[in-house]
Amino acid sequence: MNWHTTPFDDIATHFETDLANGLTDAGIEKSRGKHGKNELPKEKVKSPILLFLEQFNNPIIYILLAAGVLTALLADPTDSIIIFAVVFVNTLIGFYQEKKAEAALNALKNLTSPSARVLRNGAQSTVTATELVCGDIVFVESGTKVPADIRLVETQELVVDESMLTGESLAVTKKALADVEENASLGDRLNMLYAGTVVQRGRGRGIVTEVGAQSELGIITKNIIEAGDTMSPLQHRLEKFGKKLSIAIGVAILIIFVGGILQDNTLLQMFLTAVGMAVSAIPEGLPVSVTVALSIGVYTMAKRNAIIRKLAAVETLGSTTIICTDKTGTLTANAMTVTRIIAGGRTYTVTGLGYEPEGAVLDESGERASIVKRDSPLATVLSIGLLCTESKIVQENGKTLLVGDPTEGALIVSARKAGFDSEAEAASHSVVGLRPFESENQYMAVTVRAHGKTYLFVKGSAERILRMSWRQWTDDGEQPIDTEAVERDVATLSAQALRVIAFAFREIGENEDVHDDATYRNCIYAGLQGMYDPPREEAKRAIEDCRTAGIKVIMITGDHKETARAIAQQLNMESTIDVVTGAELDGMSDRTLKGIADITEVFARVSPLHKLRIVKALQARNHVVAMTGDGVNDAPALKAADIGVAMGSGTDVAKEASSMVVTDDNFASIAQAVRYGRVIFDNLRHIILFILSTSFGGVLTLTISILARMPLPLLPAQLLWINLVTDGISTFPLAYEKEHGNVMGRPPRESNAGLVPKDMLVSILFAGMIMMLGTLGVYQWALHFYSYFIVTPDLQEFALRKARTMAFVTLALFQIFNVHNSRSLGKSIFSIGPFSNKPLIIVMFVSLTLQVLAIHLPGLNDLLRVIPLTLKEWAICTGVSLTIIVLLELRKFLGGRWAKA
Repeated sequence: MNWHTTPFDDIATHFETDLANGLTDAGIEKSRGKHGKNELPKEKVKSPILLFLEQFNNPIIYILLAAGVLTALLADPTDSIIIFAVVFVNTLIGFYQEKKAEAALNALKNLTSPSARVLRNGAQSTVTATELVCGDIVFVESGTKVPADIRLVETQELVVDESMLTGESLAVTKKALADVEENASLGDRLNMLYAGTVVQRGRGRGIVTEVGAQSELGIITKNIIEAGDTMSPLQHRLEKFGKKLSIAIGVAILIIFVGGILQDNTLLQMFLTAVGMAVSAIPEGLPVSVTVALSIGVYTMAKRNAIIRKLAAVETLGSTTIICTDKTGTLTANAMTVTRIIAGGRTYTVTGLGYEPEGAVLDESGERASIVKRDSPLATVLSIGLLCTESKIVQENGKTLLVGDPTEGALIVSARKAGFDSEAEAASHSVVGLRPFESENQYMAVTVRAHGKTYLFVKGSAERILRMSWRQWTDDGEQPIDTEAVERDVATLSAQALRVIAFAFREIGENEDVHDDATYRNCIYAGLQGMYDPPREEAKRAIEDCRTAGIKVIMITGDHKETARAIAQQLNMESTIDVVTGAELDGMSDRTLKGIADITEVFARVSPLHKLRIVKALQARNHVVAMTGDGVNDAPALKAADIGVAMGSGTDVAKEASSMVVTDDNFASIAQAVRYGRVIFDNLRHIILFILSTSFGGVLTLTISILARMPLPLLPAQLLWINLVTDGISTFPLAYEKEHGNVMGRPPRESNAGLVPKDMLVSILFAGMIMMLGTLGVYQWALHFYSYFIVTPDLQEFALRKARTMAFVTLALFQIFNVHNSRSLGKSIFSIGPFSNKPLIIVMFVSLTLQVLAIHLPGLNDLLRVIPLTLKEWAICTGVSLTIIVLLELRKFLGGRWAKA
């Protein structure tokens, strides 16, 4: 059907819906079954079998498989069984890790899915966009990303950006009653909304006509999925680092291979040794481990109200030097309460907090103010605030809840405290027209019919209301407006950290349109209401944490200069608060802004475009900037910032432009995200430290043994086993490591800091040296001890096998115990708690159990060419391998002493 030419009623009949009440539950299920779900075509998901088989698509795996085949054909088939077993188990581990990472990221996508406001069963509700069905009655407003194809039924100054669909850069004004030709192009269908487009301003209501694959967006994107590159700069650096490291290790292995051949080792044995070393030394699991660590960290952060949409943000969080944040709802509680009213030259005090109508409006003598005279200045201001609204206060499960805007909720409550009854007032004053609030206009208006007359009620910023007012309302009726006195009143309220809303009205003719700017000339100024949104206590603590962490917090708000300054002072942002206004920014060059941007605490009365300039100015000063935003026009600043932070209550557009979404709109959650981002990056370094130190230890052990012309201390199958029971399963518990000390007590990490800093490199070399010396020491001792009284060849073979078994156990235990050292680069494991990481303790127990089985389980020990050890021999291997904890603990202790010296 051509929905743009089909009458409303016919569309409603077609989908069996009701424009006044929406679909019923039965109608929803019937429509979903008939027309499908509101989901775009998705890329075909890889089956688990295919994902498992893809784990074999790795050059290292090819080499191992080839080695296994050669071993089976040319040497002992038992070695090939070990090789194939290691390949299979490593493949299982890789498969499990990828599936877990995929599940975590899919869960995050569900957390950030767009929502839609619908009318169902006669009541409005919010559902996820994917739950929409054809026939749903949907409401859209500024910032909404249109969730499906919709035929408009009602519009109010509705302007839509359709550039992503039509390529037309100019926004389109939509009209429900537009006369559209049958063959009109998409861009000319003014009575239609299409999925994926964005509402710039205004609001509308309509019927969903197409969903999912049948929508215009679904047709265009058939068999295409929107997918971004989630590889972070850290992962790019790791990939580059891994390639360089692999080349270096490859050269070392080649030297070992040639050296082994020259020492009369067989070609096959040295080939298998080289392969074993390659798998043990080359950190092929590093990129996967990092991805899994990021995924685990991101999922954990989501539980703490910070949803990371781009993995790169995790890395950037640790480098953040400035957080630019909104005030209302982020630094404050978003529970607006009117505390002062100025009307007719008098100041009234309003008691009580929150949206419960508990409290009163008191006059200057402290008595309850009277509103018996309904045309008094006080009653007029309260009445305008009560009627000029799109919000309401409702009771739900015994609780008083606000449905709508906090500012409007505060005005409704202040009127109720004075004695107004919302329902009675609405009955006697019927609202017949509405002009929604838009940031460009800075006001909202309604037309009201009462007592046979029509009135225009307006509320908005004091500056805007004053510009449209030529008289003021007093106890004596209309009087010439005293603009200077009103401005003094505004300044007085603002200095008390109150948000100031001004009110005006005028009687209009029945034919005057609320949307016509001419209607707003010659209004009568009625008065002011000052409201207070108290600072969050947790925000005050979070700002102090940020200051300790070397992060400057800058407040960016649309509020009055003095209001912003007062809140900043209450939050203890700085001892001296410097405030720059939007008007001052307009007259400021980019060069000047660059000079003052990072020494300014507050930017007040700014627009979203000002935010973009502030971000660029800060970045020009080499700052790593996090910027908060919630509106459509915030998107450019969110995209330009190093980390764009969208509010959970914000628009879909802001969320899609952001790197992170804070679900509770709380600044403390942003600070916590920075804290946890630092912890995640620390844990990534712990994983890198562990993998590189264990790899270096294994390579160094074999290299020195060949250069010293020793018999090989470890066989290829044994090297592969160590790789399995250490690197294979011991890395991911490090991603669960908790914060050590106070990560917010140190300055931000340099954004260009090296992946392996100097102190980490020293730890890697030191740990590798300990492993090499300990393993070869045990090997040489065992070889000489058991060879001392042995002269026959069979018994000499026994001595070599015993020595290799002890070397095998020692190196494996070295690497198992080394995971504890890798939990922190500088802190003692005893200060952070040796048993505080439960997953790590479990994995260590599993690894130790497997190692014991490898030595004593019949059949398995034959495959690994090892023989059972006595309790004394186990004690020797364990004692030597524990030295890695003792010596690295000593190094940390001395390093801390030297650092303090």
